[in-house]
Amino acid sequence: MPQPNERAFLQHVLKEHCAAILFCETLFRISQTLDDLVDRDKPVADEAIYAAFWNALIELPGNPFYRAHEPTLRPLMAAALQDWRDSVTLEQYGDRHGRTLAFVLRDQLTSLVVQCAGLIGGFAWMQQVAVEIRRHFHEDKLDDYLNEFKTGRADP
Repeated sequence: MPQPNERAFLQHVLKEHCAAILFCETLFRISQTLDDLVDRDKPVADEAIYAAFWNALIELPGNPFYRAHEPTLRPLMAAALQDWRDSVTLEQYGDRHGRTLAFVLRDQLTSLVVQCAGLIGGFAWMQQVAVEIRRHFHEDKLDDYLNEFKTGRADP
């Protein structure tokens, strides 16, 4: 879930690189809409669905950062999408181990942000901000996530 300071955080870890920030934000919006559609935990307006498809088909592939780094980014995006899909399936198994794996897999876009930092600032910069990025995007705690299934707030 986006935090209130999402833009400022991306500006920091992506060194004010506008196209990289927009790439990440676009990817986050697409993934959030997909998650809402699959979870069916809240209604998704037709306009939001249209916007997600527009972003996926038009904005994202036209983004200059994506275009310059597509051979690196596209496989990472594919892996993140498959990881998220696997997390949805693992949640449905209903066992603690499957849901623990789901918790780990569900936010793999974080790895993409880490790699974007590396593409912009090099290896040393990526090493400097990687843990900060992971802590920012993985703000949820495992116990809280698992308890959502006990309270019925998570739909397996």
